[in-house]
Amino acid sequence: MKNVLLVGLTALILSGCNQGSPTVDQSKLCIYANDEQAKECKSGELSYYKPGQWGNEQLPLNVAAVYCDFNYPIQSNNSGVMCVFTNKRMHLLN
Repeated sequence: MKNVLLVGLTALILSGCNQGSPTVDQSKLCIYANDEQAKECKSGELSYYKPGQWGNEQLPLNVAAVYCDFNYPIQSNNSGVMCVFTNKRMHLLN
């Protein structure tokens, strides 16, 4: 009886861990190298900023500031920026 109660309690706790955090479709990836291409990405999808070359060290921060949803992890290095895309700040480009 104790084991059944422990398993049930554990399942209940684990089932509540992911509430409120929608899952990101892992089968899709929007790849963009400029602002025009980024306009084709949809909010909520995984995105990869893959520039032809880096302009300066501020570029990954600029991309994240405009295109990344800060409710999810953001990865960046000298190859690009990966994050969950948002279009809510695109108006800042103008």
